[in-house]
Amino acid sequence: MPISMKGMLTISVGFVLASSLLLLVWLLGTDDTEYVLETTWRRVEPNPRDLFTRRIPNVIWQTVKSHRVPRAAYKAGNSWTRLNPTYDRIVLDDVEVLEFVEKYYNQTEVELFKSMPVGVMKADFFRYMVVYIHGGVYADADTRNHRAINWWVNPDCEFVVGVEGNGSFFCQWAFAAAPRHAILKLLVEKIFHKLTSGLDFSSPHFVHGVTGPAIFTDAIREALGISNEERPANIISSERGMELRKEGICWFTSRQLGRVLSNMFAHERAEFRE
Repeated sequence: MPISMKGMLTISVGFVLASSLLLLVWLLGTDDTEYVLETTWRRVEPNPRDLFTRRIPNVIWQTVKSHRVPRAAYKAGNSWTRLNPTYDRIVLDDVEVLEFVEKYYNQTEVELFKSMPVGVMKADFFRYMVVYIHGGVYADADTRNHRAINWWVNPDCEFVVGVEGNGSFFCQWAFAAAPRHAILKLLVEKIFHKLTSGLDFSSPHFVHGVTGPAIFTDAIREALGISNEERPANIISSERGMELRKEGICWFTSRQLGRVLSNMFAHERAEFRE
């Protein structure tokens, strides 16, 4: 018997909730103490020359459901502050995220944002929206920083992205861009178009295609003129990839990405291993 749209929605949302529960279990570990993860401002003023030569601003964006977080998320967040004293790290909770969207987007777009059925979709969409408007570095709350940003984001970079371990998607749990970058402009437009057209809940990975790595990868391909046949892992070392590097697109292989950042939950998700 065919599954109804309501049934497909139930299955899809159930899959997303189960994934979120796995993340929560990883974050909590055996320590049930709550820690406060808040915005931290730069402790050291950057070299004035950097303010004029670096194309990506000295700001790190993160989002959490609540500022009260488990120890693992608190430690992950502090790794960014510790290694990057010349960067502001701005952490917004769900209420503050909605305030941001209401400030910078029109009422129709705000309602579309609010219509997304699960929180992870809003977290996905917010990262693109905020980096598009302000520029900077985005990192998921459970992502640890192992090397200072200025070590892996060169002054001439305008868009910085890595490749997931399976080589099929670009990584969107951490990336960086200059304000108003064309890739993120296209990405935001594509998501609003999908939301306007109505969501397809027929796949258990529907989030992946509406706000996650699939649409992120599609937008990068479209904006940069990369064919669908080329795997992201192969683009980096290709002649086209090297040409794009001269235009400010900075690439990381999955191995290079792992040297500077780690996100335990993303690496456990089945769609990144297939």
